Amino acid sequence: MTNEELIAIETFCIHQEVETTFVLDLHERGLIHITVVNDKRFLVTDELPRIEQLARMHYDLDINPEGLEAISHLLERMQELQERMREMELRVKMFDAEADRQE
Repeated sequence: MTNEELIAIETFCIHQEVETTFVLDLHERGLIHITVVNDKRFLVTDELPRIEQLARMHYDLDINPEGLEAISHLLERMQELQERMREMELRVKMFDAEADRQE
């Protein structure tokens, strides 16, 4: 991982107008990852959309941290199920194509 892939938590919080304690709470709950380099805490840029989404739910919709955990779990589960459904659709298409070739 290079330094270009990291953003300081303080920079993120200032830019997004969120409290540092909110980001640290997300980390403590296992909802995001924090990387420590030279005693400074950073966020991985790949996770920024997820953190921004959680921040919007918390600040705009007034969803408490426990609710964020539940919603996060449900969103992850839904994404897993959607991926499984795509895989099944591909299998069905391959099966149909194989059946058409055998006719």
